[in-house]
Amino acid sequence: MTRSAEEYAKLHKEAFRCAFDFLNAHFPPGMDADWWEQTAKDGQANSVVMIGNPLAVKLLVGVYEYLETEWKERTGYGQTDN
Repeated sequence: MTRSAEEYAKLHKEAFRCAFDFLNAHFPPGMDADWWEQTAKDGQANSVVMIGNPLAVKLLVGVYEYLETEWKERTGYGQTDN
């Protein structure tokens, strides 16, 4: 099944909106395990809603990884003093 340009545009818009809203709802990254657990649950729930939109699922994973990177930068996790 081939989608029209309009159908692709709608899927792309929905995917980026979902990822953007997820990022805004969870930024800045939290510092405790409860925050991360809830964020993972929220990401999973969004993925289920967007299951027919593979771009959305990939963007949500990317946002979660971005939050982890930001957390590491803010906490200095993994950095060594040389």
